[in-house]
Amino acid sequence: MRSILERISSSLVNAFKPNRADGEITRAKNYSDIGVIDESFDEIEYVPNKSFSKIRSLVKQPLLLGILLTLFISFLNSRNRFGSLSGGALAVAPASAFELITSYVNSWHLVGLGSSAAAPAWIPIIGIASFITAANPQSFIAAFFFLAPTLLFVLSYRTARRYSLTKYSSVFVAFIYALSPVTLTAINQGRIGTIVIALLLPGLFTLLEKNQGLDNLSWRKIFSITLLAAVAGAFSMLFLLVWTLFHLSVFIYIYFTSSNWRTRNWQQILKNLDVDEFKKRSALILTPILINVPISINLLLNPISAIREPGLSIESASPLSILLFNPGGPSSPGLFILAPFVLYLLIGLISKDQRKCATGALLAIVLAATLSSYYIDGNSSGAQRIYSGPLIVFAQLMTLLSIFAIAERILPQLKRSNFGFRHIASVLTSVVTIVSMLSISIWSATLGADSLVRSNQEQVIPAFITDLASTSERPKTLVVRKSPERLQYFVTRGSDLQIGQADVASETPEQFHKAIVDLVNGVGGSSSQVLGHYGIQYVYMKNPADAGLVRIVDGIGGFTRSSATKDGVVWKVEKSHARVTYQNTQGKFFPISSTDKASTSYVSGQGVILLAEKYDKAWHLLLNGKVVPIEQHPFGIPMFKISEPGEFSLTHDGTNRRAWISIQLITLISAIVLALPAGRRKREVPLKELV
Repeated sequence: MRSILERISSSLVNAFKPNRADGEITRAKNYSDIGVIDESFDEIEYVPNKSFSKIRSLVKQPLLLGILLTLFISFLNSRNRFGSLSGGALAVAPASAFELITSYVNSWHLVGLGSSAAAPAWIPIIGIASFITAANPQSFIAAFFFLAPTLLFVLSYRTARRYSLTKYSSVFVAFIYALSPVTLTAINQGRIGTIVIALLLPGLFTLLEKNQGLDNLSWRKIFSITLLAAVAGAFSMLFLLVWTLFHLSVFIYIYFTSSNWRTRNWQQILKNLDVDEFKKRSALILTPILINVPISINLLLNPISAIREPGLSIESASPLSILLFNPGGPSSPGLFILAPFVLYLLIGLISKDQRKCATGALLAIVLAATLSSYYIDGNSSGAQRIYSGPLIVFAQLMTLLSIFAIAERILPQLKRSNFGFRHIASVLTSVVTIVSMLSISIWSATLGADSLVRSNQEQVIPAFITDLASTSERPKTLVVRKSPERLQYFVTRGSDLQIGQADVASETPEQFHKAIVDLVNGVGGSSSQVLGHYGIQYVYMKNPADAGLVRIVDGIGGFTRSSATKDGVVWKVEKSHARVTYQNTQGKFFPISSTDKASTSYVSGQGVILLAEKYDKAWHLLLNGKVVPIEQHPFGIPMFKISEPGEFSLTHDGTNRRAWISIQLITLISAIVLALPAGRRKREVPLKELV
């Protein structure tokens, strides 16, 4: 055991030794080592001076030094984020990874008034990844946010080294990239999609390799790229849209610049397309789309309205802030902490050898600023600006690689040339870089720790309402908030919003929205009936509650005040229905127990089965083995007319959902198999290897 530990420790030490490929150098410590005098000569033993030796050795290992610095800064920045995280765009994570995987497979989601929207593919990815922390998504997300700057540093360092930069330049690239305004803003605001894009982009840059076309890339590497692009597209619809449009544009450009593109003969067209360039480009386009269906299809049909960031909606800054490589919003670095990317971009555009790379970064940041000027419907909220963080990350990585490539090229020239403008520009750029690195590090370690994402935040819903979620009636609660600017409300089923639920929440039915507006305006005589049919059992107004609105709800019939505490005011909705209710011909209502997407029971005669969910055609009811057609109630909920007594079964049909998942799995497994290294057949192995 001792020898094993010694080998492991020596391997770890050797991994960080500089120039370990050069072998060991034996140094003479005294004259006897070089044969000048005899060993028996009485010589004072030489003791080497070891002052500052550890600091010097650490400086010679910039990768290790950068890892330690980012870990230290991340520790200070995360002092309010040790525990179960929530806040900002990040909702509460469930206690088990299987809940995330199950919610992805389900065809009906118990969020708000119900939704049949397809869950995005990033939900099971987080669930599977959380097996690293014993299938606990809360621990995984906390560790992920804490280690994000360090992971960004290591991955971008490897990419910079792959692009032929020295280890010291690579450390500067990695440090600026890991602690840039867009990455720190994403961490503080809980934008998990942007963080994942920032982690995957260096890997894509490494796989694509500098100045290497698709013809020189193997099929294994092509499908490795498609897998990374598919995962990135699952976390960011903006990335998937830009990725698809870029490769599609290149595909069309290459085809129409070929020699015989004017032909109309389909055989000749197929012959033109039977080239590795077109085949590999098609794989890069289609594989990420098929892995992310049906959301990717909706993205192609509605390219603007579908590019939402995962999680809850948060306001972002104006296009001017985007042009300064700062997405803005709450908990983001101020514009006074100027990132050096604009200066880097200008230098790259001036340089001839890096102008192409800088032009790509310029197009990305201009596109990001343009998209941020558009407003779309946010996830389960009002209008919001399009968040273009992934484009900012892409632009800054390209800018960093180009500026340090320029620096390594001109530094030897500056040493040999006379003092001039280039020396002044180099000094100015160096000063701006150092000041920016110091200011962003100090901000992240001090003010940056006061972020929207925090650990162990208190729940919005009172405890007694949370306990009702486990009963057979499965009631809902309407939470209302009114400010001088606007009215906000959401429907809960006994717990705070969990991760992924905001992305599948559907639009509120018009009848339900009108009932709440009438209630707030004091003219809602039938509001309690509408809310009751949707299964709303309580109305909760969290403090500080609007006194005028409290008096209005007290004065409208159908609502009885249940409690008024320091947390808020609760009203009980009279004649509220259970999730599944049977109404007989005499007009009496009988609650029926149900699960998330099914209910089975016996009805004694003619009547109506009411489902307190949003109307969806996929709800099916079988009565004595016969299909009962679905109808829409005047209040907008599903309704089934019962013509005879007997056993009934109410389920939500998930056939379409299972079909989409099958397409995803087939494409994913095929891409993984093609990306893995292939074994050789026995007849292909040389005879020497067999012997």
